[in-house]
Amino acid sequence: MRRDRRTLAGGLVTAVVLGALLVGGAPLAQADPSSPSDQDVQDARTAVDAASDSVASMEVRLAQLSVAGDQADLKVQQAGEAYTQALVDAQDAQDDADAAADAAVKAADEAEQARRRLVALAREMARSGGSADAIESLLSADGFEEVAERTSALDRVTGKADDTVQEYRAALLVADTLQQHAKDTAATAADAATTAKKSLKAAQKTQDDADQAVASAAVERDELLQNLADARKTSVDVERARQDKLDDDRRERENDDARKQREQQTQDDSSDPAPADDPADDPADDQGPDDEPTQPSSDPSPTSDPEPTTAPKPTKAPEPTTAQKPSSSPKPTSNPKPTTAPKPTSTPKPKPTPKPTSTPKPTTPYGLGTGSSQGSASEGRAALAWAKTKIGLPYIWGGAGPDGYDCSGLTMSAWKAAGVYLNRTSRDQYKQVLKISYDNLRVGDLVFWSTDPSNPNAVYHVAMWAGNGQIMEAPSPGKPLRITSMRWANTMPYAGRP
Repeated sequence: MRRDRRTLAGGLVTAVVLGALLVGGAPLAQADPSSPSDQDVQDARTAVDAASDSVASMEVRLAQLSVAGDQADLKVQQAGEAYTQALVDAQDAQDDADAAADAAVKAADEAEQARRRLVALAREMARSGGSADAIESLLSADGFEEVAERTSALDRVTGKADDTVQEYRAALLVADTLQQHAKDTAATAADAATTAKKSLKAAQKTQDDADQAVASAAVERDELLQNLADARKTSVDVERARQDKLDDDRRERENDDARKQREQQTQDDSSDPAPADDPADDPADDQGPDDEPTQPSSDPSPTSDPEPTTAPKPTKAPEPTTAQKPSSSPKPTSNPKPTTAPKPTSTPKPKPTPKPTSTPKPTTPYGLGTGSSQGSASEGRAALAWAKTKIGLPYIWGGAGPDGYDCSGLTMSAWKAAGVYLNRTSRDQYKQVLKISYDNLRVGDLVFWSTDPSNPNAVYHVAMWAGNGQIMEAPSPGKPLRITSMRWANTMPYAGRP
C-alpha cells in the first residue's frame, strides 16, 4: 500500500516538474517527498494546459504568417499587372499622338499647296487683266488669312477663283483642327506616361512593403519556432521542418480543392445542353436536313392516308406521290405543278426547333468557346521550347525581353517566336484567346489567375501549360523565370488557346 502511494506521488511530482518545464520555468530545486496537495495537482494541470494552449497559438500564428506571405505575393502580382496595363495605355496614347502629329503635318502641307494654287491663280488673273480689287483681295493679308472675310472682293472673282479660295479655306480649317487634335493627344500621351510612372512607383512600393512584411514575418517565425523547440524539447531545425511540412500540406489541400472544383466545372460544362451548341448543329445540319425531313414526311402520311385510292386514275400517279394532298383534287390537270409541292412538305419539318435550345449558349462574352485561336499544336510546342530557353532570367516590371520578362511579356514573346500575335497584358490575352476546358489543355496553352473568376479585368497573372501538371512562368519580382507545378487556386474558369 505504501509502495502504491509512493508511485502515485512520484507520478504527480513528475507532472508538476514537466508542467514547469513546458511553460519555460526552472525545474524545482527540491521536491517534497510527501504526497502533493490538491493545489499542487491543480497547478500542474493548469501549467500543462497553458503550455498546450501556448503551443497551439504559436502554430496558428505561424500558419497566419504563411498565408500573409502568399497574400503579399498576390498584391505584388496585381501591382505588376497594373503597371503593365499602364505601360500599354501610355504606348497606345503615344501612338495616337504620333499619328495625330503626322496627320497635322500632312494637313499643313495640303494647306500650303492650296495657298500656292491660290497665289498662282491670282497671278494668272493679273496677267489676263483681271480686276485689281479681286487681285488685291486674293493677295492681301500675308497668306490670305483675310480672304474669307473679303466678301465684296470675292463677289468679283471668277468661279474658278472662288473654288480655289474655298479649297484653301477648307484646307486651313482641317489643318487647324488636326493641329489642335495633335496637341490634345500629345497631352493625353503625356498624362498616360505620367500615370505609368506613378504605377511603377506604386508597384515598387508594393514590392518593398511585401518584402518588409515577409522579413518581419520571418523574424517572428524564427522566434516562434525557437519557442516551440523549447516547449517540445526539440530543435529549431526540427520545428522548422515540421512547420514547412504543415505549410506545404495546407497549400496542397487548397490546390487539390481548387483542382477538383475545376474538374467539376468541366463535368458540368460537358453535361450541359452543350450538344445543342455543337458546331454539328449549325451550318452542317442546316444543309443536310433539307433532304432528310422530306423522306419522313412523305413516308407516314401517304401510306396511312386512305385517299390514295383515287391516285390510280391518272397515269401520272408516280409524280403526285410526293404531294399526296394535292392528288385528292378532282383536276389532275393541275398535277404538272406538284413538282413545286415539296415546299409545303419542307415547311412542317421540325428542324428549327433545336435552334432555340442553342440560343442560351452565349451566356457570357467570355464563356467556353469564345475568343479565337490561330496557333497549332506544333506552334504551341515551339512557343514552350522558346520560353524554356529563358529559364533563369529575372522578372522585370513590364519586361518583354530580351534581358527579362513579366508574366504576359513572356507568353506574348514566346508565341510571337512561334508566329502568333498575342495582346500585351494578361487580361487582354484572356479576352483574346479561345476559351477551352482544362481537360483539353495542350502544351503552349495559357492558364490565367484572377481575384474574380467572372471578371477578365481582374486577371493578374498568366503562364504557359508545360504538360505533366507543370507550367512555365515569369512569377514575380525576385523570382526567376521557371517551370513549376500547376497552381489551381484563383484560376479563371477556362484556360486559353492562342
